[in-house]
Amino acid sequence: MKRVSTSVLGLAVVLLVTIAAMKPVSEFSCVQAKLSLLTCLPFLTTNQESPSSVCCNAVRNVRASTSTKPELREACDCLKATANETPNLNKDKVVQLPKLCNVDVGFSISKDIDCSK
Repeated sequence: MKRVSTSVLGLAVVLLVTIAAMKPVSEFSCVQAKLSLLTCLPFLTTNQESPSSVCCNAVRNVRASTSTKPELREACDCLKATANETPNLNKDKVVQLPKLCNVDVGFSISKDIDCSK
């Protein structure tokens, strides 16, 4: 009987490890998104003509972390609030950024975006 219990316990541990490994690694984090997108500030707040490759990689990574609708809404709310708090932000460049980086963000960016849709 003890041998059966040990086998069942071992099987349960293997199953839990397998399930944990299957969970998506990329979940959206507003703090992480803000930190990574700091690399875009030179483009978004100055006369820099195009975003850097590091900035575009950050845009790609933020997009990759929003695989579900709720995460996409959370990212939209987070980045909209951040944009409103950032001094000297060129809102036209914000709209252009995904296109310049060849990233489909999953929704059209505008100055008056409604993140609930």
